[in-house]
Amino acid sequence: MPLYSKQICKGNLILALWQITESKEELLAKLQEGYQEETFQKRSEQANAMHYLASRCLIKEIFPGELVFLNKNEYNQPALLVNQVPFHISITHAADMAGIYLSKENLPGLDLEKIDQRIARVKHKFMNTIELEFAGSENQISLQTLIWSAKEALYKVYGKKELDFKEHLHIHPFNISQDNFGVFTGTILKDHFIQKHHIHYQIIDNIVLTYTSTYDAEN
Repeated sequence: MPLYSKQICKGNLILALWQITESKEELLAKLQEGYQEETFQKRSEQANAMHYLASRCLIKEIFPGELVFLNKNEYNQPALLVNQVPFHISITHAADMAGIYLSKENLPGLDLEKIDQRIARVKHKFMNTIELEFAGSENQISLQTLIWSAKEALYKVYGKKELDFKEHLHIHPFNISQDNFGVFTGTILKDHFIQKHHIHYQIIDNIVLTYTSTYDAEN
């Protein structure tokens, strides 16, 4: 089952997920025409090639028949050209799933994370005092995973690196809804830069999905 979901989000952003069921050869075959990336040969031979290839197949799924070129910008973030038209794009993967979030106008941040008990061992490295107060208990693994994932999404929106997850990224208290999707709030705070974001989330089986963009920001 290749394309798991596709939706047009507010701000005209496109969010798409791919559930990997294909072989490596099948994924490679989908990228034989119309896709270009300078490091494609090297990346497609690496250990995590399945995630890498699935995310690139997603891009081709969104732009069938178009000429797609993916490269990195000066901050080592992905930059997309479709028929020479620039797009902002965020790419992520976890377990058997890959995802992309893209827009012409808004900077996107997308993250997938597998829910794993091991996150409790490192929570003090990325969660501040307030976050530990509302989400630091041993039975709050899903909430801790969402906080980590949300900070990854915020990091991607900021796009300039040099952010400390514990010091510069702040998740406001929230609870997971009964239907496992909703919105909470996070803030990027570094030096004189302050940007508050609405962060969308969903829990799919044992994977958390978080996404936000500059469209979701309050300046």
